Amino acid sequence: MSQVSPLSMSASESFESPSPIAPVERKPARDPQLTEKTARSVAVALNEVWGPCTRSGFGILMYHRVIDPVSGQPRPTWNVPPARFEEQLSGLLRRGFDPWPLNRVLEHHEKGWKIPRRVFVVTFDDGYQNNLTQALPILQKLRVPATIFLATRYLDSAQPFPSDDWLAAGAAGVPAEAWQPLTTDECHQLLKSGLIELGAHTHSHDDFRGKPDYLRDDLRQCCAVLREKFHIERPTFAFPYGTKRNGFAGPDLVAVARTSELRCSLTTEAELVTATTDPFDWGRLVAEDIDTSTTLAAKLGGWITAAKKLKHFLFRQKPH
Repeated sequence: MSQVSPLSMSASESFESPSPIAPVERKPARDPQLTEKTARSVAVALNEVWGPCTRSGFGILMYHRVIDPVSGQPRPTWNVPPARFEEQLSGLLRRGFDPWPLNRVLEHHEKGWKIPRRVFVVTFDDGYQNNLTQALPILQKLRVPATIFLATRYLDSAQPFPSDDWLAAGAAGVPAEAWQPLTTDECHQLLKSGLIELGAHTHSHDDFRGKPDYLRDDLRQCCAVLREKFHIERPTFAFPYGTKRNGFAGPDLVAVARTSELRCSLTTEAELVTATTDPFDWGRLVAEDIDTSTTLAAKLGGWITAAKKLKHFLFRQKPH
């Protein structure tokens, strides 16, 4: 799962009055949501006018849940409703973006073959039942391939993922497909579609920070399940949580992934992949329910990341 970086700035700045008679007016507080919205709007406008801001590279999109909100329940976390999911992908296709399976881009990268600029990859984390019931029909309709990274301990479980932060997961009246993990049979159905690849998301989806030996053992279990149940050798892999700055994809953990039975390891850093990027350090772009095909095109074009970097530079906290 991805986490959004807070703005590194103070809400307001105070100034001492030159005299008690003539106080100096305080600067108005900056609204983080406003600056985020402004950065997004600027990025979209630049992408619409200029196209991608880099000449090379492709993007990997990250999804989790694909369901409609449940009446009377909190808004689902890490979710894109089916109608929005279809609009996002169909809009990207209309704009000329080309969806490739993850293993195809890895093969091109390993062999030094050029990957066209408008290629993108769709991935899902954890392995929710709705990836089959809600997402797959849309993927089939649009002929978009995808990779689902499975937390293998929870295959066939009737309980919510321990990592699921949606308060309504498992609650009475909430459809099971909204929170329940995939079953082994459902995974076989996904594979039979010809559009879905299964990858590793560890066995336990635990917090492995500072625990490289634990990660090594956990990955060994995950790979064994994928091999025994689905005959998958050298699976692709995505780190749980996946942020480098918080240590979820730190150098010690990347070293473990590199020496395990894996083909790559993906983080959740909002970065495009280039020809020189290490496959064990590929980033991904979060696809959110607020995203349209227009904003996703700006993300895949590199403008959203560029705008956020500029925003942090302009509004960074001044030293005292």
